[in-house]
Amino acid sequence: AHHAFNKPGKEIYFKDRTVELCHKFYTERLGVRKEKMRYIEEWWEGGGNSGPCVEVILEGVELATLVFMQYRETPKGRVPMDMTVVDTGYGLERATWISQGTPSAYEAVFGPVVQKIQDELGIKPNQRVLEEYSKVAGAMNMKTAADVRDLRQRTADRLGINYEELIQTIGPMEDIYIICDHSRALAFMLNDGVVPSNVREGYFARMLVRRALRSMRSLNVKFTLADIVGQQIDYFSPHFPELVENREDIMSLVTVEEQRYYETLERGRSIVQRMTKDLKGAPITLDKLIELYDSHGLNPEIVKEFSDVPVEIPDNFYMQVAKRHEATDAVAEGPKEDEYPQDMPDTHMSYYDDPEVMAFEAGVVAVINGAVVLGHTYFYPEGGGQEADYGTMNGREVVNVQKVRNTILHFLEGKHDIKVGDKVTCAINEPRRRQLMRHHTAAHIINGSARRMLGNHVWQSGAHKSVDEARLDITHFENLSEEQRSQLERRCNEIVLEDHPVEIAFMPRDEAEAKFGFRLYQGGVVPGKIIRVVNTTNVDVEACGGLHCDRTSRVGPIRILRTKRIQDGVVRIEYSAGLAAVSGMQDDKTCVDQLADRMNVTRETVLPAAVKLLNEIKEDRKRLEAMAARLNAILADTLLATATEVDGIKVVIHLATEDEDPQALSLALTSRLGVIAVLGLADKSPKLFVSRSADVKLDCRPVLKDIMKLVGGGGGGKPDFAQGGGGDPTKMPAAMDRALDIVRAAMGRK
Repeated sequence: AHHAFNKPGKEIYFKDRTVELCHKFYTERLGVRKEKMRYIEEWWEGGGNSGPCVEVILEGVELATLVFMQYRETPKGRVPMDMTVVDTGYGLERATWISQGTPSAYEAVFGPVVQKIQDELGIKPNQRVLEEYSKVAGAMNMKTAADVRDLRQRTADRLGINYEELIQTIGPMEDIYIICDHSRALAFMLNDGVVPSNVREGYFARMLVRRALRSMRSLNVKFTLADIVGQQIDYFSPHFPELVENREDIMSLVTVEEQRYYETLERGRSIVQRMTKDLKGAPITLDKLIELYDSHGLNPEIVKEFSDVPVEIPDNFYMQVAKRHEATDAVAEGPKEDEYPQDMPDTHMSYYDDPEVMAFEAGVVAVINGAVVLGHTYFYPEGGGQEADYGTMNGREVVNVQKVRNTILHFLEGKHDIKVGDKVTCAINEPRRRQLMRHHTAAHIINGSARRMLGNHVWQSGAHKSVDEARLDITHFENLSEEQRSQLERRCNEIVLEDHPVEIAFMPRDEAEAKFGFRLYQGGVVPGKIIRVVNTTNVDVEACGGLHCDRTSRVGPIRILRTKRIQDGVVRIEYSAGLAAVSGMQDDKTCVDQLADRMNVTRETVLPAAVKLLNEIKEDRKRLEAMAARLNAILADTLLATATEVDGIKVVIHLATEDEDPQALSLALTSRLGVIAVLGLADKSPKLFVSRSADVKLDCRPVLKDIMKLVGGGGGGKPDFAQGGGGDPTKMPAAMDRALDIVRAAMGRK
């Protein structure tokens, strides 16, 4: 593509030159005969802009679109733009296709991968059908299923075959094309650090995996998706060597995701059958299909296979799914800019000049809603996941510092009399500042170490640095094992001891990107032509606005406190560093020492002693449970001996004491034949259990409901076992006196 931005009085080039450049590219550089080229004038609209465009056609294939944006579309009509824009798009793969003369672009672009799949499956495509179908495929509007079916029907008519024959012929090839397209996309997405998940870009990676696997299942292939991705890496790596560098990481991600998909299929049948049972013959709607796909990973074709009710799958199903998952930019927390005037004076951010300054004087240039604005400040405002500095200003506590545009707002505790023109004396809470700097630098150390240990798919997904603890969210497909956690902690502390310099510099964006790549933007894209680059040498490089230690050795010890999977594809690492880590270690030591003292063992033998104690408790619990079971059996015999018989069925009505377990006793009674048990407990919160033997015909739920109605409680359950609670405990004895009559009535006896 090439673009031009024409401002008033300074035109770069527009229509004529754009078409000329395009024509020269195809005819002089690529050698296309001039008489073969066709240029069709059309109109283009998008994103609130519009203008004429030229479609570049060769042998019926649109190779490029040349757009000339001249207007803004407004409610009142079309308005000329001050700056006109040339926006071109050249189809690289279409040029490859047309140069090879293959039936479709897939054979030209994917070369041996398509052929290898065909050979392994023994598929010999009908070239005549494919060529004819390819001619109309480009005209298909995937937004409407009816349009797709109509074009397919017209293709079948032109070939003199029926619709079903066409689908039977092109279906396997469409599946092969899907597998090739999606496996290549996965190779590049995973190479760029995307982790399949249910959120953001990870969702689209997962969708590609599922669609590819669905097509593989349709073809009944014997190879894995990872096998195909491996072939794509082999084919494209001469031009993209980074694919080989990250091959192991890519293959691991695909294998894990493929395994999860087939595990999902094992659960899928019961999920779909439960849903169709609830629908009572009604068809599964599109919303339900998308819900099954999103929540359970079930492709619509799988749902149709497992379903007992009608399932209509639109041709644009995956397009509709993707539309629902279009990413929206997260709204940053902090002060709302529109609550503050646009003309606030800028603040010079002296904390970047020298973060070691902890006391200073400055002039007050504004007071806005009580917040003090200084001409320059060493107070760091909240941002980049790092909490704000605290301290004092003329002896008053500074309790919050925020940045709005280029203005730093200092919030003081209570009312103050500071006014514009005053000179104030400020002191930063140094222990807090240094601890926040340690935690922020530790985040970079952990991020770089995790990426080297787990793979290049690891990116920062979020972070927060407070004084006592901090956290770093990274993209990864599973939680860290205890061994990985220990390994990561050890590597981080090795980096601390290695005393790497932390180099900080403001650099032109283009220069920084060329030198360090897009991993600069771990915490999101930073605005501006000049960006602040924090380079923890040989560990991690990020565009970052936070304050850091100047060497890794100043971070002090780093402790990985815990890790957890907070959402699909994201792992949270909670950690502490410096004095916070030391305090944590001291607390742990105190805890172990106290435990050792109470157990009357040395701290070195606490673990085996604790394991021994837990095993003894477990054995004691087993003995108590066995004893309780024997006591329940004896009590059950006693209750059955005095039970009332109704039509040969023994009905046990019993108000349990605090020492008895009515639920366990209920099960002991009804494990025998011919028993109905109604057991209550008049505790602070009344409880009732109604159960029956397997050979007794009685629904326990209405019995329980009628008894609990007398107490003022409720409950539910199954026909053979119901339980309830609540209400007035003083009413339970009287309710139990009525229980036999309620059971008789339920049995149809008076």
